[in-house]
Amino acid sequence: MNGLMEVARMSFLDALRNRMLYGVLVFVILLLLAALAVATVTMGRTELLLLDLGMGAISIIANLMAIVFAVQSLQQEHAERTLYVLLTRLPSRGHYIVGKFTGLAAVLGGMVVLMWLMLCLLVVFFGSVHWLSVFQALLATLIEVWMVLAIGLLFAHASSLFLGILLTLTADITGRFTTTIHQFSAQSEEPLLRWLGEAVYYLLPNLEAVNLRNGAGDIASFGGERMLSVLMYGSFEIALLLAASAFVFSRRNLS
Repeated sequence: MNGLMEVARMSFLDALRNRMLYGVLVFVILLLLAALAVATVTMGRTELLLLDLGMGAISIIANLMAIVFAVQSLQQEHAERTLYVLLTRLPSRGHYIVGKFTGLAAVLGGMVVLMWLMLCLLVVFFGSVHWLSVFQALLATLIEVWMVLAIGLLFAHASSLFLGILLTLTADITGRFTTTIHQFSAQSEEPLLRWLGEAVYYLLPNLEAVNLRNGAGDIASFGGERMLSVLMYGSFEIALLLAASAFVFSRRNLS
């Protein structure tokens, strides 16, 4: 457990020292200001439009950061040979994956909450929204980002940084359309297309299943049953992805 927490601590500190993190925060501030400018010239519920634009932007930026952090962090430690030192302090490579996920998830979680607070400060100037549903959407966004992080750790063992990011980004985008792909493939007369649709639907995580941004702030609450479903599905997918990542990593030749 001490070794696992050491990996988590080092991953957390390395991510904080990444200059890209601060560049992203500056970009988010500019993006929120741009959304503010757009919202001020619209008719109707300005606060809801601003909230919708802002939460969508936060999701996109946080997911991209999760992809880059997951792939870059593991490959950087491999290139700098610090990975070998860490593995000697752990009973298994699976502990390294869990520690890496824990540290990076903490940084990403803090970044999402900080961006969310900046967005809320802008929203309150324009009107009142249902904050309970906004908070629920925030929790769902955190789970979504952590799922993407777990996907990134699975593909971080690819041969190159570019390939790892490309594979994770492809899985991220495709994971938002798994239900649509499954429905369209089921209507096809080609057995191969139906089989591919089934494979995509059951193998890739359904990221839209944890998306509660639509309607956030406009409705009072998404309900306890919906939130429980999001939490259970997200936790199951994260655990499954980390197990798969640990399995792949344990069979990787690091020499």
